[in-house]
Amino acid sequence: MRGAHVLVGVGGEFRVVLIGAGSLTFTPSLLKGLAGSELAERGLTVALVDIDPEALDVMYGVGVRIAEQLRRGRMRVEKHLDRRRALEGADFVIVTIGVGGVRATHLDVEVPRRYGIEQTVGDTVGPGGVMRALRHVPALLEIARDVEDLCPGAYLFNYSNPLTPLTRAVRRETRVKAYGLCTGVFAVSYILASYLGVEPGCVKARVSGINHLYWVVDFTVDGEPGYPLLREKVEREGVPRRGEGAVALRLYRAFGLVPMPGDRHVAEFFPHLFILGGAMERYGIPRFPEGTIYDYGARRPFEELLRRVASGQAPVEELLKIRGLEEEGIGVVRLMEAIALDREMVFPGINVPNDGVVPNLPSWGIVEVPAYVDSSGIRPLHMGPLPKGIAGVLAQRLAQYEATIDAALSGDRDLALQALLMDGYVGSPDQAGELLEEMLKAEREWLPSYWFQGR
Repeated sequence: MRGAHVLVGVGGEFRVVLIGAGSLTFTPSLLKGLAGSELAERGLTVALVDIDPEALDVMYGVGVRIAEQLRRGRMRVEKHLDRRRALEGADFVIVTIGVGGVRATHLDVEVPRRYGIEQTVGDTVGPGGVMRALRHVPALLEIARDVEDLCPGAYLFNYSNPLTPLTRAVRRETRVKAYGLCTGVFAVSYILASYLGVEPGCVKARVSGINHLYWVVDFTVDGEPGYPLLREKVEREGVPRRGEGAVALRLYRAFGLVPMPGDRHVAEFFPHLFILGGAMERYGIPRFPEGTIYDYGARRPFEELLRRVASGQAPVEELLKIRGLEEEGIGVVRLMEAIALDREMVFPGINVPNDGVVPNLPSWGIVEVPAYVDSSGIRPLHMGPLPKGIAGVLAQRLAQYEATIDAALSGDRDLALQALLMDGYVGSPDQAGELLEEMLKAEREWLPSYWFQGR
């Protein structure tokens, strides 16, 4: 054994706390993954926490049904409106909060749209990413401080967006062992395989960068170097004019590495190239909420299925058979197994403090890189420097995130304005100021009161 277990649970059982358990897709996936995990075989309690009692009741009912189906009651599920009660004795804390829910997420995109600013996702960068950070940073820090108080040895895995600034805020302001996780890294092999027309299982890749804009530093296809194959194909066939690959492969030709995890996220980091001035239509990039879980039309059937499963009106098999249900939660389940049970693994992409991992990015920044994991902890691989052009793009974004965090913690409108100006979406300082005021007003109910003191 390489290190002693760090777990703080009692009675030899593991305790996992999910805060933001009303998450529509993540929570059923996590429950399915945990119910089938080695943690459940050893004894596992899953505490579901949410501030919405109706959503919590549904997910609790789903959890009980899944536990009964997959482990015949060996996994125990709890529900809590009070997170402090849930956190006592926790080994792992997973955060999937969405302050303001779907309504606030729509406002993140709809208000800028009135100014002619489109976004395709709006959860990481753009005006939507800034506003999401202003809502989420204070909320996540409150959770982290409870972890620090009640279960200081626990690992905190954050899935909420914008992932990089949220992970940075917790690491900067607390001593919690916080890491950012995103399911996008598991799509890298599939995307590269689709470019080359091979099976995903043939592709092995390593990435380095920041969440939603990491770069494939190298990859293989059946053990052979992959970049020569990609270069040959791009030289022979060019890049798609529209659709998936139109963005990433153009940037590959310019920077020499492929950005990930797909055009929809990558495009938002280059608004002047792929978002503004009709570029989204030109490259076939969808507008929010098309193709996302925030599309009300896509949400309603799944919400109804969850309610029916929770109440016993539908068999749990109807939920478990959905293709892809395991994709959201299985990564963190494997990660927790590696830590708790000393199962050595290399996790393909985890958001960690840089501290020299990528030497030409700020040491204080959060980077997404592979990491060795076992019971001794999470140890990121040292990836070496990125090409200078890529490092410049990422360093500027990390600086913009830092301004956003400072604004979120202070309610300083000047800092928030600076974050919008650094972001690249607004057309002028005047437009940025007007947009900021309108967004603050529209989302006032979900923001700390210090934003509005004296107003």
